[in-house]
Amino acid sequence: MSILYGGLFIVMIIFVSSCANLDEEIYSSIVPDNFYSTDEEILSTMAPAYSDFPEILTSMSLIDMEELTTDIIVQTTRDYGGCYGGGVFQRFHEHTWTAETNGIPNIWANSYRLINRANMLIFQFEQFKNFDAELKERFISELRVIRAFGYYYLLNAFGNVPIIDRFDVEQGFKPTNESDFYEGRQKVFDFIEEELIVSIPNLSAASDLTTYGRFNKWAAMTILLKLYMNAEVWTGTARWDDAISISDEIIDSGNYELERDYFTNFLKENNISKENIFVIPFHPTLTPWWMTFQGFAGHHHSMAGPVYNAPVGGNNCRCALPSFIQSFNTNDNRLKGWAIGPQINRVTGDTVLSNRPPYYPLIYTADFVNIFDPNDNVQRTYKNALDYNGARFSKYEVNYDAGTQMSNSWVIYRYADVLLMKAEALMRKNGNVANQTALDLVNQVRSRAFDNPNGNLFSTIDLTLDELLAERGREFYYEGMRRNDLIRFDKFARGEWEWFDRSNQGDHTNWFPIPQSQINANNNLYQNPGY
Repeated sequence: MSILYGGLFIVMIIFVSSCANLDEEIYSSIVPDNFYSTDEEILSTMAPAYSDFPEILTSMSLIDMEELTTDIIVQTTRDYGGCYGGGVFQRFHEHTWTAETNGIPNIWANSYRLINRANMLIFQFEQFKNFDAELKERFISELRVIRAFGYYYLLNAFGNVPIIDRFDVEQGFKPTNESDFYEGRQKVFDFIEEELIVSIPNLSAASDLTTYGRFNKWAAMTILLKLYMNAEVWTGTARWDDAISISDEIIDSGNYELERDYFTNFLKENNISKENIFVIPFHPTLTPWWMTFQGFAGHHHSMAGPVYNAPVGGNNCRCALPSFIQSFNTNDNRLKGWAIGPQINRVTGDTVLSNRPPYYPLIYTADFVNIFDPNDNVQRTYKNALDYNGARFSKYEVNYDAGTQMSNSWVIYRYADVLLMKAEALMRKNGNVANQTALDLVNQVRSRAFDNPNGNLFSTIDLTLDELLAERGREFYYEGMRRNDLIRFDKFARGEWEWFDRSNQGDHTNWFPIPQSQINANNNLYQNPGY
């Protein structure tokens, strides 16, 4: 990566994080009062608050929980036994997780890690006297947004979680959540809303390299927008007017626009995107392998390295559900974000061969079928997929040009999402029917997916809520928001996608259980209903 993002990025990527516990105390990073003489010095001190963001992408963390539980992607077990992983990922596909299932604790730990670091720095900044008041307010507001971001994902995942808004707690402090799940979820919602409303006016309105990978005003407003979009689910009270108002502010700012090419947002140098509102920057040598895993290695075949001029292959585990691939119009350019068909060596032009007998050509199939043996009558599913079954996620440009890892920034929020959320809010206010404004917003996003949009756009009759949900899937696949979308559209619990009968599940699957390990360590915690 050739640029220094906002004076923060280099410090952030070399900061070594080591904390994981909810009630962890971090004192070693506190620095003297006289350190804060420039913006750069303040930014370097804030680096720990951002240093843990890449862990959002770790295997069995936020991206996995938001995508592998849905109708878009599945982690298979191959017929040769690979990728089983003790059956954990199968339970996510089936919605049969428990409070002891691996992966769920990572969301809890990673989110509270962000919160703990923000609390530490807020406490630190508040103690100092020789600190310009305006700068102090600005950077404390940014830290409060980081804290709200962590709580947003805790609310999304668990609902009723302890609110810890200070660093100077007593020795042995054990936080508690509410005994009533719904009351607790409301309190977390209210806390996030208040933190964002108070902080947003103090944030930078710049949308350039000075705020790249940081929370500026518009990124923080996008969190608030997403909070309001889910208000009816999380609190029982719809906030569609608030969502429309916030989306209008972001749109009217003129800071963002749709890229003409969808894939510009995911290039190896995707800092050029005018659409990306908030991203997690990665570096080709200094940051960990998590971008590489989520963008390439977690999906592709072990022999796929030459296809992308990559020094390694993948683990051959994840792929798209056939029904999701079938939901695309064949002329939809977004479908090119899935590798399907023969995999070609980029240097020689030859079809890559599998490394497993009988060493067939590596041809990814969207459907789980045996293309080399027409007499094979075995029913293939996520539990016994063939070596080459499944379209593979390829939305991010795979690059190892500058180092040992991919250096794309991982996209968290995009302008396209703002447009589609406004359209959805308008439809829900209008009896779930699209008016002309909602239609225009959706078609604005959809039109760039086609070389010739004529005949491929929605009409007010075609654009139902179900179709909008499907369109959100095609636009935002594997961006860490599908579970949230399905819950908001009442399509997650008892979800009907292939291979497992979820019809008897209860609504409690719309939230995860609080990890049993946390309850064992803290008897002040109440488990979520249904678990």
